[in-house]
Amino acid sequence: VIKWKLGEWKVVDQIRTYYNIGHLMIPGGDSSKPFGKYLIAMNKTTKDRFLPTGPELAHAGQLIDISGEKMKLLSEFPELGEPHYAQALPAELVEPNSLRIYKLKENTHPHAVKSEKEALAKGKNGVVRDGNTVHIYLTTIRSHFKPDNIEGVKMGDTVYFHVTNLEQDWDVPHGFAIMGNQNVELLIMPGETRSTKWIPQKAGVYPFYCTDFCSALHQEMQGYVRVSG
Repeated sequence: VIKWKLGEWKVVDQIRTYYNIGHLMIPGGDSSKPFGKYLIAMNKTTKDRFLPTGPELAHAGQLIDISGEKMKLLSEFPELGEPHYAQALPAELVEPNSLRIYKLKENTHPHAVKSEKEALAKGKNGVVRDGNTVHIYLTTIRSHFKPDNIEGVKMGDTVYFHVTNLEQDWDVPHGFAIMGNQNVELLIMPGETRSTKWIPQKAGVYPFYCTDFCSALHQEMQGYVRVSG
């Protein structure tokens, strides 16, 4: 990497990289006011740089301090994929506005419930039937669902699960998936409500479970839906 001075077009410093550079990235570099303190050299070859794990090697990013008279290599790390056109900005522009939870009391989802008691009060034990459409209201919190044993679903029904995460703690999402609902699952952030559709294909008992580990009792986060013919 070579640093040169505008106007004079004079090289003022250079630093070695390892090896072939694909792209350079400076935070804010594509804007009219780049931040200019750091540069990342995104290198396409890393022989002898990392532990070999097979026929193909990872590409590398090399973090370089360009703020002083002499550039300095600060860190080197493997990258995922082939590096192209990366963007970056200072963390202090992101962190203050980073959402930690959704406030449960401000949840305006049309199928939100704010407590287990409210969920169980919906219809019959959280199950509301409207013709062949069934709405099931669930809450999830460490470490259980409510309700967790669901009756009243029949063959021919279209079922909607409305799952509210009652947590109000940072980084405690919960998942939801039910057997037979292929390629569909939910990830519900603290204080959030999300819905999914399910059409049972045959009578029987179907387990549902949380797909995101949250506590030592995570195996308790499961339940069952009975579908009658």
